[in-house]
Amino acid sequence: MRDTKQVSIVPHILFTMFILEIFFLMVKKINLALYGPFDLFEKLFPIIAIGLLITVIRPRLNVQWWAALFLYLGYLTYGVLISLANQKGMKIILVQLYHELKFFPMVMLFSVARVDEIWTQRTLKVIKPLMVMCIFLILFQAGASGAYDALFKSGGHFEPGHLGGMLVPRFVGWFWHPGQSALFFTIAAILIKVEYQRGNIRFGHSLVFLCIVFVFVAIQRLELMLLFMALMAMKVQRAFNFDYRLILALAVFAFFTWLISFLSMDKDNAWYVLENFESPRVIFLVEAVFELFESNFWGAGWGTIGSHSAADVANVYEYNAMKDLWWVQLGQYFYDTYWPHVIGETGIPGYFLLLLSMTFMVCALKRPEASLLLFLLLLTSALSSNAQSLYHLTIFGWFITLLESDPNGWKKPKTKPVLTT
Repeated sequence: MRDTKQVSIVPHILFTMFILEIFFLMVKKINLALYGPFDLFEKLFPIIAIGLLITVIRPRLNVQWWAALFLYLGYLTYGVLISLANQKGMKIILVQLYHELKFFPMVMLFSVARVDEIWTQRTLKVIKPLMVMCIFLILFQAGASGAYDALFKSGGHFEPGHLGGMLVPRFVGWFWHPGQSALFFTIAAILIKVEYQRGNIRFGHSLVFLCIVFVFVAIQRLELMLLFMALMAMKVQRAFNFDYRLILALAVFAFFTWLISFLSMDKDNAWYVLENFESPRVIFLVEAVFELFESNFWGAGWGTIGSHSAADVANVYEYNAMKDLWWVQLGQYFYDTYWPHVIGETGIPGYFLLLLSMTFMVCALKRPEASLLLFLLLLTSALSSNAQSLYHLTIFGWFITLLESDPNGWKKPKTKPVLTT
């Protein structure tokens, strides 16, 4: 893949997208109505990504990227065909096609764009004040929770976390939702560790420790586990010059293959999951599995279950079996359903076309740390909308750009023996 840096407006556009996502998290905490205009503008991000890829960057792709591209196009084509076969309307297909075009163009854009080292320094200059603001806001929430809740009445922090059998408040600092805070500081810790190892920043261990604290107080156990796993992988990489990109790709493929195999082997397995992991997201997953069986594993087409078009165009939850659930009546969780919608709407063929595309994408990145970020994005999308969330795609994507742009490579140089006379 061509590694030339973009001496153009591309880095400025990508950095602006990153800054806007961070800034409007605070706007969203204060007033959802004020967030509305940015939400409309944010919908242009995938279109901007496609435009930059075609007209400005025009990357020379490696074999893995070509494989990922054709497999993703195959996934989109199958989604259209199976929707037409199930007599879905053109509006449903076009709306869902837009949402499906969020993931691949956004990830490819940030993966192939190249920026100068100054952009990494600018990003670190954003992260450090953000940490200070998070400390201040966490202390504010802990010391005056009533005033904090009144000021940030639109925040997504109100649902308590489970810790040691107790319900405890979640501290999110600048961020709108605990998951956003935990994932941001997980990937920030990776960038900080890389820059510290390169000798570009001081107090790297202290900054990484702060990131761990922020993830912990958000009460996001999965993200905390993934953060420690990522730090351990980086330690092994540095100690042994070990390239774990292929292992990460195989882990993604193995996990999601096991998931679909378990769910599609027997309908009773879906009931087992529902009984043991009761939550709105799991109900979407189970309903998607039922659609999978009813369609003989081919998929029921877009606009059936879990997709944006199902909620926004087809309005299926107004008349299907889920209409009486309280969170459906409140209009919640419709979009935290990325993989359930893939399972129920595109069946086994669509599922594996998408999964194989993602597997090759993890391999296509040239730095293990960048592959690690994409791995974390894919893994946390198992029962969430992260892979179709423009916030997550932008934040993860920008950090991938910074890591992929390092011209020095990731391998630690071997020490040369001292010559003696």
